Amino acid sequence: MELRHLRYFVAVAEEATFVAAARRLGVAQPALTRQIHALERELDVDLLERTSKGTTLTPAGEVALTSARHVLRQVDAVIERARGSSRGIAGRCVLCAGDRSLASGLVGRIVESVRTSYPAIDLDVIEGALLRQFQALRVAEADIGMGAPPAQDAYPDLASETVDVDVLDAVVVASSHRLARRKRVALRDLAADTLFIWSEESDPELRRRLREEFARLGFHPTAIREVDNLFSLTTGVAAGRGWTFVHSDQRGLVPPGIVVIRMTDVRIPLPHAIVWRADERRPVVRTVIDIVREEMRAERAAREGRAATCRLNGAAPSMTAPKDRVPPSAALELRHLRYFCAVADAGSFGRAAEQLGLTQPALSRQVADLERVAATPLLERTARGVAATPAGESLARGAQRILDEVEAVAQETQRARRGVIARGVLATIPTPLARRVVTSLVHECAREQPELEFVFEEVPTPEQPEALRSGRVDLGICHPSPLTTVDERGIERARLTHDLMNCALVSAQDALAHRRSLSLRELAEVPFIFPDRSFQPALYDMLFGEFARLGFAPRLEATYDGLRTIWQSVALGHGWAMGFSSQCDDPPSGTASVPIDELSIPWGLDVLVRADESRSVILDVVDRLHRIGSTLR
Repeated sequence: MELRHLRYFVAVAEEATFVAAARRLGVAQPALTRQIHALERELDVDLLERTSKGTTLTPAGEVALTSARHVLRQVDAVIERARGSSRGIAGRCVLCAGDRSLASGLVGRIVESVRTSYPAIDLDVIEGALLRQFQALRVAEADIGMGAPPAQDAYPDLASETVDVDVLDAVVVASSHRLARRKRVALRDLAADTLFIWSEESDPELRRRLREEFARLGFHPTAIREVDNLFSLTTGVAAGRGWTFVHSDQRGLVPPGIVVIRMTDVRIPLPHAIVWRADERRPVVRTVIDIVREEMRAERAAREGRAATCRLNGAAPSMTAPKDRVPPSAALELRHLRYFCAVADAGSFGRAAEQLGLTQPALSRQVADLERVAATPLLERTARGVAATPAGESLARGAQRILDEVEAVAQETQRARRGVIARGVLATIPTPLARRVVTSLVHECAREQPELEFVFEEVPTPEQPEALRSGRVDLGICHPSPLTTVDERGIERARLTHDLMNCALVSAQDALAHRRSLSLRELAEVPFIFPDRSFQPALYDMLFGEFARLGFAPRLEATYDGLRTIWQSVALGHGWAMGFSSQCDDPPSGTASVPIDELSIPWGLDVLVRADESRSVILDVVDRLHRIGSTLR
């Protein structure tokens, strides 16, 4: 089977006659008929019924048409992504940021800038600072870091650029501390108290500068307590067990219960840098670094009361091909993708040619044809053979999936010939946003994919990956809750639409239900209804870590697994639960959704699919979900 077979079949199905299809394709009708017959022989099924008035699709033909259209669209999309990858306007990039960048809103501005300027760039954000961040970069868990620059002797494989400077010119103490009412303090005033500080291993530069400053002032703290995470540091200070340094212009980042006091004799400048792998060569990473740099400069300018100078001017490059350009699927065949994947996998034209049973010159010509259509180099010479360029890596990932999908077409059409309904099982969650997505999907499939019958199952987010791996469901719509790499093995996750975790769900009968907004302080004595940590450990730690940063300790008396159970408990007046921005106008029955002043955690909906999924009907639904999700952003 080749792409031309699929192109010709789609044309006949859409034009309903061979004559009109031949005219549209610019081929002779006998040649078109031979190609369709060849496709039917290969699939061992009749796709079209010929009548005196034209042609109609058989049940197998309906399924084959969905597959053919999806494969052709995917070929065009894969080539466009490869082109975009070579120009740095498409691809995936992971940003690792510390608490300072996240809490100040800097990361949120970067994400929004990337989304607005380069919609084809998939930017993910993970949390981590210092050692955690450097390790994430080294093992390619992250591509860009934001925070302290690494020591070059310890991390020669990482590069960095200092863009801003954070000046430690203040301290924080508990509001109950004896110095809490002072406007300024000197270092000697704190000599009797325990200094909470990052460990030598976590931040050697800070420790070096502190030693220099202490030596200059002749200061010797009575006790030093080393910590390796922000939670331990802020918790210790808030509990009145000691003090630590901060920069005074970030007062808004400290949680309630802690007081910032300016210092009279200490100013310690610390670099705020962008960090990346020294051998990084992907243009998409360079594009995101440029945006990070400009947003960091803008933040510094705003802090200093001056206008920022933006150098990222002009409209974002388009990923859409001109209408008069021949689509890649009209100029390529599947063999181009197959041959390219073989070369990229073998790392050598010679080895790939031997595996494929071709001569090396013939294989080189096929790959050259593909590069000509892609309009970008896909392979580069190395000392040991060839290696894929960033554009080639992007194309290889997509091409292999297309080849797997084509392999599954015959099985799908055979099932349709036997009268087996194309059926999919979709796991979902019971939120208003998910319901809107699913409702739109049902309407769209009923109109354009009547052969597909969907069964919906309500499955909690943490249970969806295993339901997919076991084959119990085919797709999942879930929350972007953090899961471990073990939980998500064999699963592909992509963002459908964005939302915010920024509301409190309270009983509609509660006095709080009539408020325009609430502070966390007002919820301190109201029982918080949330799943036990064992249900979703990473989500639990993320949310309660944010609570701790804000100085809030929720009153957790009972835990429940399942959103509906939690919502029912809220409606009965048993406490409050976390809510989403999308629930403001459509809260669960018996509840009201009230914004929380201090809280705004990026959230939304993700779609999950098996990494080896090759059925066109399922992959086509994934595409439809993304289109539906984009209209809700």
